[in-house]
Amino acid sequence: MKRASIITWSIVGGVVVVGGIVTAVAFAASDGGPDAPPSVSPTTSAAASPSSTPDSTPTASAEPSADPSEADPSEPAPGGSAEPTPAAPVGPGQPTTEAPAAPAPGTTPVSATPFVTFDQWTAASSTLTVGATVPEVVEQGGACTLTVSKGATTVSGSFTALPSASSTDCGSMALSSPSFSAGTWTVSVAYASPTAAGTLSDYEVTIP
Repeated sequence: MKRASIITWSIVGGVVVVGGIVTAVAFAASDGGPDAPPSVSPTTSAAASPSSTPDSTPTASAEPSADPSEADPSEPAPGGSAEPTPAAPVGPGQPTTEAPAAPAPGTTPVSATPFVTFDQWTAASSTLTVGATVPEVVEQGGACTLTVSKGATTVSGSFTALPSASSTDCGSMALSSPSFSAGTWTVSVAYASPTAAGTLSDYEVTIP
């Protein structure tokens, strides 16, 4: 009986010893042992930062401003016209405030009696228009004066006269006035220039 117990304990002891050796070997393997080379963890190098690309777009330089002294004189200035607008030509029958020049000293103007060519009444604008001409006188520098009267009321105006082929034209002389009223009006047309003068005073118009 003792022999069997001794054998049993011997087997158990052997198992324990073997287990201890295996454990020691496993521990030494996990620790690397004194002669194991140290493990080196590879380190990743820092990523290179991208290099900035210089802007290749060229910068446009400002154009030099034009020198005013180098401007073409034939071109019109901004906001203005190259030439002034000509004034409208003055025709016969246009109102005027310029009196004809006086005759030269020692001279007597020739007689020149105007002739009425037509008359027209425009009620909408209270305008009386009288056309006249001075026969057998062809000259510049004269003026025609139209005077229309009825009782104590008088309407008058002076107008330019210009030469035509065989006479001097007073044109269509228009008088506008709120003083005009229905009835018969006496018309007088006087012509005057440095060399001729005359008056027509026996013409009448009837305003309806």
